[in-house]
Amino acid sequence: MCSSQELVYNSREATRIMSEAISDFAKRFSAASWLTSSPPSRQLSDFPIHIATSDQANYDRLSLDPKYQHFVRIPDRIVCCLDYFRIPVDRIAATRILHAYYLFIGIVDNAIDSAETNTAELVFDQLETLVPANQSNLSEVGLVTEYFKSHLSQDLRPTVLDKLRTLNEKVIGERCASSIDSYIQRRKDVGYLTAELSYLLIRPLLDRDHHRLRIFMARVGEVGCLVDSVIDLGADRKHGLLSFRPDIRCRVKLLFSALLNGLAIAFRHPRLAGLFLQAIADNVRDRFRMNSRIQSVRKRKSEDALAD
Repeated sequence: MCSSQELVYNSREATRIMSEAISDFAKRFSAASWLTSSPPSRQLSDFPIHIATSDQANYDRLSLDPKYQHFVRIPDRIVCCLDYFRIPVDRIAATRILHAYYLFIGIVDNAIDSAETNTAELVFDQLETLVPANQSNLSEVGLVTEYFKSHLSQDLRPTVLDKLRTLNEKVIGERCASSIDSYIQRRKDVGYLTAELSYLLIRPLLDRDHHRLRIFMARVGEVGCLVDSVIDLGADRKHGLLSFRPDIRCRVKLLFSALLNGLAIAFRHPRLAGLFLQAIADNVRDRFRMNSRIQSVRKRKSEDALAD
Protein backbone atom coordinates (compact mmCIF):
# COMPACT_ATOMS: atom_id res chain seq x y z
CA MET A 1 0.00 0.00 0.00
CA CYS A 2 2.94 2.34 0.52
CA SER A 3 3.72 4.56 -2.43
CA SER A 4 6.48 7.04 -3.13
CA GLN A 5 4.83 8.59 -6.19
CA GLU A 6 4.68 12.34 -6.75
CA LEU A 7 1.55 14.20 -5.68
CA VAL A 8 -1.06 14.66 -8.41
CA TYR A 9 -3.12 17.85 -8.63
CA ASN A 10 -4.98 17.44 -11.95
CA SER A 11 -8.54 16.55 -10.91
CA ARG A 12 -9.23 14.15 -13.80
CA GLU A 13 -5.94 12.34 -13.24
CA ALA A 14 -6.54 12.35 -9.49
CA THR A 15 -9.93 10.70 -9.97
CA ARG A 16 -8.39 8.01 -12.18
CA ILE A 17 -5.58 7.28 -9.73
CA MET A 18 -8.01 7.19 -6.80
CA SER A 19 -10.20 4.72 -8.67
CA GLU A 20 -7.16 2.53 -9.26
CA ALA A 21 -6.20 2.73 -5.60
CA ILE A 22 -9.72 1.80 -4.48
CA SER A 23 -9.85 -1.04 -7.01
CA ASP A 24 -6.52 -2.36 -5.73
CA PHE A 25 -7.81 -2.07 -2.16
CA ALA A 26 -10.93 -4.08 -3.06
CA LYS A 27 -8.83 -6.88 -4.53
CA ARG A 28 -6.48 -7.05 -1.57
CA PHE A 29 -9.07 -6.59 1.14
CA SER A 30 -12.20 -8.57 0.28
CA ALA A 31 -15.24 -8.72 2.57
CA ALA A 32 -14.23 -12.16 3.81
CA SER A 33 -10.64 -11.21 4.58
CA TRP A 34 -11.41 -8.07 6.58
CA LEU A 35 -13.55 -10.04 8.96
CA THR A 36 -11.05 -12.85 9.48
CA SER A 37 -7.54 -11.44 9.07
CA SER A 38 -5.27 -11.70 12.10
CA PRO A 39 -3.82 -8.80 14.01
CA PRO A 40 -0.33 -7.61 13.08
CA SER A 41 2.75 -9.16 14.64
CA ARG A 42 3.79 -7.50 17.88
CA GLN A 43 6.64 -5.01 17.93
CA LEU A 44 10.03 -6.04 19.24
CA SER A 45 10.15 -4.36 22.63
CA ASP A 46 13.29 -2.58 23.81
CA PHE A 47 12.14 -2.37 27.43
CA PRO A 48 13.99 -0.26 29.98
CA ILE A 49 15.83 -2.54 32.39
CA HIS A 50 13.77 -1.39 35.38
CA ILE A 51 10.55 -2.87 33.94
CA ALA A 52 9.98 -6.38 35.28
CA THR A 53 9.89 -9.36 32.91
CA SER A 54 6.27 -10.08 33.85
CA ASP A 55 5.34 -6.52 32.90
CA GLN A 56 7.12 -6.90 29.57
CA ALA A 57 4.88 -9.89 28.86
CA ASN A 58 1.84 -7.84 29.89
CA TYR A 59 2.87 -5.04 27.52
CA ASP A 60 3.09 -7.46 24.60
CA ARG A 61 -0.31 -8.88 25.58
CA LEU A 62 -1.81 -5.39 25.50
CA SER A 63 -0.30 -4.83 22.05
CA LEU A 64 -2.34 -7.78 20.78
CA ASP A 65 -5.57 -6.92 22.59
CA PRO A 66 -8.35 -6.44 19.96
CA LYS A 67 -9.50 -3.39 21.91
CA TYR A 68 -6.34 -1.50 20.93
CA GLN A 69 -5.62 -2.88 17.46
CA HIS A 70 -6.76 0.25 15.61
CA PHE A 71 -4.20 2.20 17.68
CA VAL A 72 -1.21 -0.10 17.17
CA ARG A 73 -1.76 -0.24 13.40
CA ILE A 74 -1.31 3.53 13.07
CA PRO A 75 2.53 3.57 13.21
CA ASP A 76 2.95 1.43 10.08
CA ARG A 77 0.55 3.71 8.19
CA ILE A 78 2.49 6.80 9.25
CA VAL A 79 5.69 5.19 7.96
CA CYS A 80 3.87 4.51 4.66
CA CYS A 81 3.02 8.20 4.48
CA LEU A 82 6.68 9.08 5.08
CA ASP A 83 7.55 6.88 2.10
CA TYR A 84 4.85 8.61 0.06
CA PHE A 85 6.33 12.03 0.82
CA ARG A 86 9.83 10.64 0.13
CA ILE A 87 11.09 11.55 3.58
CA PRO A 88 14.02 9.42 4.79
CA VAL A 89 13.66 8.03 8.31
CA ASP A 90 14.85 5.17 10.48
CA ARG A 91 11.71 3.06 10.03
CA ILE A 92 12.34 0.81 13.03
CA ALA A 93 12.98 3.70 15.41
CA ALA A 94 9.96 5.63 14.13
CA THR A 95 7.67 2.61 14.40
CA ARG A 96 8.91 1.83 17.91
CA ILE A 97 8.25 5.28 19.38
CA LEU A 98 4.92 5.64 17.56
CA HIS A 99 3.83 2.22 18.78
CA ALA A 100 4.65 3.23 22.36
CA TYR A 101 2.74 6.49 21.90
CA TYR A 102 -0.42 5.13 20.30
CA LEU A 103 -0.75 2.19 22.69
CA PHE A 104 -0.32 4.71 25.52
CA ILE A 105 -3.06 6.90 24.00
CA GLY A 106 -5.42 3.95 23.52
CA ILE A 107 -5.08 2.54 27.03
CA VAL A 108 -5.19 5.90 28.82
CA ASP A 109 -8.23 6.94 26.76
CA ASN A 110 -9.98 3.68 27.65
CA ALA A 111 -9.20 4.19 31.35
CA ILE A 112 -10.62 7.72 31.25
CA ASP A 113 -13.73 6.52 29.41
CA SER A 114 -14.16 3.84 32.09
CA ALA A 115 -14.19 6.58 34.75
CA GLU A 116 -11.06 5.29 36.50
CA THR A 117 -10.28 7.81 39.23
CA ASN A 118 -7.58 10.43 38.66
CA THR A 119 -6.18 8.70 35.56
CA ALA A 120 -4.92 11.88 33.89
CA GLU A 121 -3.41 13.22 37.11
CA LEU A 122 -1.55 9.95 37.78
CA VAL A 123 -0.27 9.79 34.21
CA PHE A 124 1.12 13.33 34.30
CA ASP A 125 2.74 12.72 37.69
CA GLN A 126 4.47 9.64 36.30
CA LEU A 127 5.58 11.40 33.11
CA GLU A 128 7.02 14.34 35.07
CA THR A 129 9.01 12.10 37.40
CA LEU A 130 12.52 11.77 36.03
CA VAL A 131 13.34 8.75 38.19
CA PRO A 132 11.93 5.60 36.53
CA ALA A 133 9.17 3.76 38.32
CA ASN A 134 10.89 0.77 39.93
CA GLN A 135 8.08 -1.59 40.78
CA SER A 136 6.66 -4.88 39.59
CA ASN A 137 3.06 -5.53 38.57
CA LEU A 138 2.46 -2.08 37.15
CA SER A 139 -1.13 -1.25 36.19
CA GLU A 140 -1.91 -1.19 32.48
CA VAL A 141 -1.88 2.60 32.48
CA GLY A 142 1.31 2.71 34.57
CA LEU A 143 3.07 0.22 32.31
CA VAL A 144 2.36 1.95 29.00
CA THR A 145 3.12 5.33 30.57
CA GLU A 146 6.50 4.12 31.80
CA TYR A 147 7.37 2.60 28.44
CA PHE A 148 6.28 5.72 26.57
CA LYS A 149 8.25 7.91 28.99
CA SER A 150 11.41 5.91 28.26
CA HIS A 151 11.28 7.19 24.64
CA LEU A 152 11.20 10.87 25.61
CA SER A 153 14.47 12.78 25.56
CA GLN A 154 15.05 15.59 28.05
CA ASP A 155 14.70 18.14 25.25
CA LEU A 156 11.44 16.68 23.96
CA ARG A 157 9.75 15.96 27.29
CA PRO A 158 8.53 19.51 28.17
CA THR A 159 6.95 20.04 24.73
CA VAL A 160 5.25 16.64 24.78
CA LEU A 161 3.91 17.19 28.30
CA ASP A 162 2.48 20.59 27.34
CA LYS A 163 0.80 19.12 24.27
CA LEU A 164 -0.58 16.18 26.27
CA ARG A 165 -2.07 18.55 28.83
CA THR A 166 -3.74 20.53 26.06
CA LEU A 167 -4.98 17.27 24.54
CA ASN A 168 -6.43 16.20 27.90
CA GLU A 169 -8.28 19.53 28.15
CA LYS A 170 -9.72 19.00 24.66
CA VAL A 171 -10.88 15.48 25.57
CA ILE A 172 -12.62 16.85 28.66
CA GLY A 173 -14.11 19.64 26.56
CA GLU A 174 -15.60 17.30 23.96
CA ARG A 175 -17.64 15.61 26.69
CA CYS A 176 -19.14 18.98 27.57
CA ALA A 177 -20.19 19.69 23.97
CA SER A 178 -23.90 20.55 23.98
CA SER A 179 -24.53 20.23 20.24
CA ILE A 180 -23.35 18.11 17.32
CA ASP A 181 -21.59 21.12 15.75
CA SER A 182 -19.59 21.76 18.90
CA TYR A 183 -18.89 18.05 19.27
CA ILE A 184 -17.56 17.72 15.70
CA GLN A 185 -15.20 20.68 16.15
CA ARG A 186 -13.89 19.36 19.45
CA ARG A 187 -13.36 15.88 18.01
CA LYS A 188 -11.37 17.46 15.17
CA ASP A 189 -9.29 19.35 17.76
CA VAL A 190 -8.55 16.09 19.59
CA GLY A 191 -7.56 14.34 16.36
CA TYR A 192 -5.39 17.26 15.25
CA LEU A 193 -3.45 17.39 18.51
CA THR A 194 -3.07 13.60 18.76
CA ALA A 195 -1.54 13.43 15.27
CA GLU A 196 0.55 16.56 15.77
CA LEU A 197 2.10 14.93 18.81
CA SER A 198 3.04 11.89 16.75
CA TYR A 199 4.87 14.18 14.33
CA LEU A 200 6.76 15.85 17.19
CA LEU A 201 7.84 12.44 18.46
CA ILE A 202 9.43 11.42 15.16
CA ARG A 203 10.74 14.91 14.31
CA PRO A 204 14.21 14.16 15.84
CA LEU A 205 14.50 11.24 13.39
CA LEU A 206 13.87 13.43 10.31
CA ASP A 207 16.50 15.32 8.33
CA ARG A 208 14.64 18.62 8.81
CA ASP A 209 11.24 20.03 9.71
CA HIS A 210 8.60 18.97 7.16
CA HIS A 211 5.73 21.40 7.60
CA ARG A 212 3.61 19.87 4.84
CA LEU A 213 3.88 16.43 6.46
CA ARG A 214 2.99 17.88 9.86
CA ILE A 215 -0.18 19.50 8.52
CA PHE A 216 -1.07 16.39 6.51
CA MET A 217 -0.77 14.16 9.59
CA ALA A 218 -2.85 16.59 11.66
CA ARG A 219 -5.64 16.69 9.03
CA VAL A 220 -5.65 12.90 8.80
CA GLY A 221 -5.88 12.83 12.60
CA GLU A 222 -8.98 15.03 12.45
CA VAL A 223 -10.66 12.65 10.00
CA GLY A 224 -9.62 9.63 12.04
CA CYS A 225 -11.33 11.01 15.13
CA LEU A 226 -14.48 11.79 13.17
CA VAL A 227 -14.57 8.25 11.75
CA ASP A 228 -14.13 6.84 15.27
CA SER A 229 -17.06 8.99 16.41
CA VAL A 230 -19.28 7.76 13.56
CA ILE A 231 -18.65 4.20 14.76
CA ASP A 232 -18.78 4.86 18.51
CA LEU A 233 -21.42 7.58 18.85
CA GLY A 234 -24.12 5.22 20.09
CA ALA A 235 -21.82 3.50 22.58
CA ASP A 236 -20.50 6.84 23.86
CA ARG A 237 -24.06 8.01 24.45
CA LYS A 238 -24.89 4.76 26.25
CA HIS A 239 -21.88 5.11 28.55
CA GLY A 240 -22.65 8.72 29.41
CA LEU A 241 -19.75 10.29 27.50
CA LEU A 242 -21.93 12.80 25.63
CA SER A 243 -23.73 15.90 26.96
CA PHE A 244 -26.36 15.85 24.21
CA ARG A 245 -28.71 13.23 22.80
CA PRO A 246 -27.71 12.48 19.18
CA ASP A 247 -30.68 11.99 16.85
CA ILE A 248 -30.70 10.92 13.18
CA ARG A 249 -29.89 14.46 12.05
CA CYS A 250 -26.83 14.51 14.31
CA ARG A 251 -25.61 11.16 13.00
CA VAL A 252 -26.03 12.26 9.39
CA LYS A 253 -24.21 15.52 10.07
CA LEU A 254 -21.32 13.67 11.72
CA LEU A 255 -21.09 11.15 8.88
CA PHE A 256 -21.25 13.93 6.28
CA SER A 257 -18.45 15.84 8.05
CA ALA A 258 -16.24 12.74 8.17
CA LEU A 259 -16.86 12.04 4.48
CA LEU A 260 -16.22 15.62 3.34
CA ASN A 261 -13.00 15.97 5.30
CA GLY A 262 -11.82 12.51 4.30
CA LEU A 263 -12.53 13.01 0.61
CA ALA A 264 -10.74 16.36 0.64
CA ILE A 265 -7.55 14.61 1.75
CA ALA A 266 -8.07 11.61 -0.55
CA PHE A 267 -8.52 13.78 -3.65
CA ARG A 268 -5.40 15.75 -2.79
CA HIS A 269 -3.41 12.55 -2.17
CA PRO A 270 -5.20 9.93 -4.32
CA ARG A 271 -2.44 7.34 -4.12
CA LEU A 272 -3.11 7.05 -0.40
CA ALA A 273 -6.83 6.37 -0.87
CA GLY A 274 -6.37 2.63 -0.49
CA LEU A 275 -4.45 3.14 2.76
CA PHE A 276 -7.25 5.34 4.14
CA LEU A 277 -9.90 2.77 3.20
CA GLN A 278 -7.91 0.01 4.84
CA ALA A 279 -7.70 2.09 8.02
CA ILE A 280 -11.49 2.51 8.09
CA ALA A 281 -12.06 -1.19 7.38
CA ASP A 282 -9.61 -2.13 10.17
CA ASN A 283 -11.46 0.16 12.55
CA VAL A 284 -14.83 -1.45 11.77
CA ARG A 285 -13.33 -4.93 11.91
CA ASP A 286 -11.73 -4.31 15.31
CA ARG A 287 -15.08 -3.18 16.72
CA PHE A 288 -16.67 -6.32 15.22
CA ARG A 289 -14.06 -8.53 16.87
CA MET A 290 -14.35 -6.77 20.21
CA ASN A 291 -18.15 -7.02 20.24
CA SER A 292 -17.96 -10.71 19.28
CA ARG A 293 -15.50 -11.29 22.09
CA ILE A 294 -17.74 -9.53 24.62
CA GLN A 295 -20.75 -11.55 23.48
CA SER A 296 -18.77 -14.80 23.77
CA VAL A 297 -17.72 -13.94 27.33
CA ARG A 298 -21.30 -13.08 28.29
CA LYS A 299 -22.58 -16.31 26.74
CA ARG A 300 -19.97 -18.39 28.58
CA LYS A 301 -20.85 -16.68 31.89
CA SER A 302 -24.54 -17.37 31.30
CA GLU A 303 -23.84 -21.03 30.54
CA ASP A 304 -21.69 -21.34 33.65
CA ALA A 305 -24.44 -19.75 35.77
CA LEU A 306 -27.04 -22.18 34.41
CA ALA A 307 -24.72 -25.12 35.03
CA ASP A 308 -24.35 -24.10 38.65
